[in-house]
Amino acid sequence: MLFERKITIDSFNALVLLVSISTVEMSSAFFIMMMLSFADILEFRTKSQANRAIEELMKLNPKTALKEEDGKIVEFPIDKIKENDILLVENGGRVPVDGIVIFGNALINESSVTGESMPVEKVINDHVLSSTLNESGVIKIKATRASGNSTVAQIAKLINDASKNKSRVEKLADKFAGYFMPFVIFIAVAVYYFTKDVSMTISIFLVACADDLSVAIPLAMTASIGRAARRGVVIKGGEWLDALSQMDTLVLDKTGTLTYGRLDIEADHVDLEVGEGKFWYFVAIGEKFSEHPIGKAIFKKAATKMNEVPDPEKYTVIEGAGVKAIYGKDEIIIGNENVLSEIKNDHVEKLRKFIDEERREYRKTISIVILNGKLLGIITITDIIKKEARDSLDKLKKEGVKNIVMFTGDNEEVSKEVGLVLGITDIRSQMTPESNMTHLEDLTKTHFVGMVGDGINDAPALARAGIGIAMGKKGTSVAIEAADIVILSDNLERIPEMVNLSKRTMSVIRGDIVIWVISNIVGFTLVFTGVAGPLFAAFYNFITDFFPLLNSARLFRQKS
Repeated sequence: MLFERKITIDSFNALVLLVSISTVEMSSAFFIMMMLSFADILEFRTKSQANRAIEELMKLNPKTALKEEDGKIVEFPIDKIKENDILLVENGGRVPVDGIVIFGNALINESSVTGESMPVEKVINDHVLSSTLNESGVIKIKATRASGNSTVAQIAKLINDASKNKSRVEKLADKFAGYFMPFVIFIAVAVYYFTKDVSMTISIFLVACADDLSVAIPLAMTASIGRAARRGVVIKGGEWLDALSQMDTLVLDKTGTLTYGRLDIEADHVDLEVGEGKFWYFVAIGEKFSEHPIGKAIFKKAATKMNEVPDPEKYTVIEGAGVKAIYGKDEIIIGNENVLSEIKNDHVEKLRKFIDEERREYRKTISIVILNGKLLGIITITDIIKKEARDSLDKLKKEGVKNIVMFTGDNEEVSKEVGLVLGITDIRSQMTPESNMTHLEDLTKTHFVGMVGDGINDAPALARAGIGIAMGKKGTSVAIEAADIVILSDNLERIPEMVNLSKRTMSVIRGDIVIWVISNIVGFTLVFTGVAGPLFAAFYNFITDFFPLLNSARLFRQKS
């Protein structure tokens, strides 16, 4: 129904234009038309600027790819690539689709996607992104996605969809118009009823035109989202830029977020009857389909010990503990001390005590390997804290994010060691996906909480938090889909950058509203004192409309 439709700023502007034309104030109508036309042109140019980085990125995507057939290198169209195809990327060529390196090594420049200028060395089992440049070396990759579903294509879609998610302030502006329009109509009718002054009545409508806000606020949001995209950060709409400015608590997953996830893996106390070769064989099978950063690192280490790793016949995630795999008649369990309950003998408590002593001595994360209910050996894991982590967390505190919380599945000793280095005092150790949600629920009762993660196990928490931030370079597609902001470079420095950008954006928008209020107060004063007639009111409105627009345009010029 017509009467059920919302009254927005655009509908208010249409009413003002209708009043001008119906009262034959064509000069006034001309100024309004000019302003609205200019607004449309500016909005189109703004969206073009915001999408330019994505358009340029799409142009970098190669049109063809290379693969080997019968000993020859064959070139074929990129849209023919299917998942699991084996492709060749030569020195100087661009990676055609997202994939995993299965042969060779190369220096890959990822600046076109992540904004990071330094090339990254890629070796077997490393992920590569479409459109990135091979600066040195030759690699073969196995495609993990078809060309139409690549990371670059997803980024483009997210940026295009971002405008649909209006921020709180944009929604408030439209809601305000719903009240402001009837108010102006009431004032104008009252003025005409008491004064019979048609000129003053028309002037009230012309001075009150709100077309500047209808452009200035989306302009600020679009400018900032475009700036973020050029820094390798995808913000899925103004709604999340607004939310980021309100965040006072940030929860970070440890492995792969605060740390590099490049783990030093060593075998320890391997069953002598089995031997180290057989030990790594069972470990590789058990961790082959793991999505956890530690599991992936263990598999990568184990896979270097053999030519081929068979697929397990059955694979199960033991939440909060580890994984269970069935291969032939063998049952393989790998995980933290919670998997000790799977051992079918009387030495569990003795083993638990032994593992506690090992952990205290070496300050390492420990993964236990069990074969058919018997302890096969122990894997010790050492992670490296990201060099920018401490500085990034300090910057976040300066930006008003006072509470930094670390979630980790590690034991308390290892967690405290990391927390001490990073200056984090609120540490939640031995966490499971269920306890993640419970602790997050408690935090959201008193704080506006952001969550940073990268794995499938982080996805529920990313979706539940006030704002979810996925580290997208190594993150799973599930985590990226659940998040509201995706950091493509996995660089923690981007988080304080984006918080700062969000606060500057909201400050600019508040400035837009203040400018609009002051210009309207002055305009109404000029009309009621008889200084401004319809033509002057329209001209005044046309000139003052530029002030909030120029204020919003500052976001295009400001340096990060």
